[in-house]
Amino acid sequence: RTVTLDTQYRMHPELGRFVSREFYEVHGDGEITSPRAAAEFSHDLPGYANPEGPCAAAWLDVPADRGPERRGRSKSRPAEAMAIAREVRRLIDHDSTLTFGVIAFYADQVDEIGRAMLAEGLTEPTRRGRGWRVAERWALTRDTAGKSVERLRVGTVDAFQGKEFDVVFLSITRSNGLPAATDEQQRHKYGHLMLENRLCVAMSRQRRLLVAVGDRAFVQAAASLRPLRSFLDLCGGSHGVVR
Repeated sequence: RTVTLDTQYRMHPELGRFVSREFYEVHGDGEITSPRAAAEFSHDLPGYANPEGPCAAAWLDVPADRGPERRGRSKSRPAEAMAIAREVRRLIDHDSTLTFGVIAFYADQVDEIGRAMLAEGLTEPTRRGRGWRVAERWALTRDTAGKSVERLRVGTVDAFQGKEFDVVFLSITRSNGLPAATDEQQRHKYGHLMLENRLCVAMSRQRRLLVAVGDRAFVQAAASLRPLRSFLDLCGGSHGVVR
């Protein structure tokens, strides 16, 4: 059985195939296909192309030696937040019609990213100075059809339910040396990265390009993180890049 992706899943066909394979077919739900051709999702973002052309998948490596996650009920990783803030700022002016989403699995990491973006001018303090919001300059833009659209959003997975952006940065966040010998230890070590329903939402919000930002070695060593390991493989292929 083949099912065509509905409007909320209209993305580059390679990303559509990834979502289908890792979150649907593996559970016997049938193949999910994207209704549009790869050429409709082209972009010319610097650093996200290979000899085959524009990439649809990318991994921006933030290795463990740049700082581990911060422990607590919610997790954060400043090194990832800074990498994302700098990369979004580098790209966002390249094409004013492109929209950007930044997704994190933890509220503390969302705040960490928002604070890192203050230094890049992407966010600004709220009126009471106790938080941040997307700066007015980056709040809205016009897409290729001339429609006013949200240009930049930063939030948890829940904040992106039903949303679409041209480019999505996914903050992996987990980077630790905890043991993983038992099921309980794995849940403690990997947390939200083991929840396929949340991964499915987080990895299906993009149209043109999905960039995972995090500790590549941490994911490569984790047999239980199948979808993320598969995405790394996609990044290393003809439609991706690892940086």
